[in-house]
Amino acid sequence: MGKKQAKNNDDHKSEFEQSAHEQYIEVFDGSQLRVLSFEHPPNPTEDIEIMFVPGLLTIFPRWEPVLKELNEHYKVHYIESREKSSSKLVRRAAMKLSEIKGDLDYIEKALGLDQRKYITISSSMGGSQVLENLASKGLSPIGSILLSPGVEIIFPKLSPALLRILPPFAINLLKPFIRWHLRNKTVDSKKEPKQARDYIRAVNEADVPKMRKIILKNANRYNGWHLLPQIKDRIILIGASTDKTHKSDFSLKVSTALVNCTFVDLGTNKAAHETPIVDLAKEFMKELSNSGPKVKERIIPHS
Repeated sequence: MGKKQAKNNDDHKSEFEQSAHEQYIEVFDGSQLRVLSFEHPPNPTEDIEIMFVPGLLTIFPRWEPVLKELNEHYKVHYIESREKSSSKLVRRAAMKLSEIKGDLDYIEKALGLDQRKYITISSSMGGSQVLENLASKGLSPIGSILLSPGVEIIFPKLSPALLRILPPFAINLLKPFIRWHLRNKTVDSKKEPKQARDYIRAVNEADVPKMRKIILKNANRYNGWHLLPQIKDRIILIGASTDKTHKSDFSLKVSTALVNCTFVDLGTNKAAHETPIVDLAKEFMKELSNSGPKVKERIIPHS
């Protein structure tokens, strides 16, 4: 990344994002991933930290309201995965989910979280990495919140074929079509206008070569269903009934395959990125610290 581009990126960062302790952590194959640590919560409660692992094509502003509210009470470590534009990848960097699960193991140890109490909060493909680690005991959180985890990575059948044929510059030419598809097919843009806008911005800012590699390695290939019965850790799994991108009935099916899991339907993807997920995290923290009851399965109405 050139100095001019880096400066432009800094200009778009909010005051909250710039307040983080930023570091690049070297992971198992020598690649380096950007980690933002939001420390010194103004009103600390339980002595539990949060490892936050967003999904594919996620930009920081998408999660900023949640991160900001969580940081009122907890230290939060936001992990930018290797397909993000911020990563510094070695040549022939690993991109299979079954391999890159090792990133979180290295980051956990670099942050010293393996010596402290923490939970994970993850979404989509970030959830895939967390589940891989829970199954192999690569991470040691005291609990995990998963938002529509990617137990399968499903893409339209023609997508991988097109990505193999087309060079990165040609894929950039397809961005208008991808934006149209997101607005009209993938996301319910009337019910979830912010989700549609954020996904479109994510496409605009996507690092095409990295995105191309991770999709080719995992799309319609990755399947983590066999891992779920191995996982005994305490989990809250969040669904969103109106979210066309992450089907709620699929999330419910995942939750039933996990032996120590509670399913909570937040109704909308918007709710999953706002106060309801923060309130749920606080409730979960109380359960884990034995200062509150066990979180119960339910639907949380959200206007």
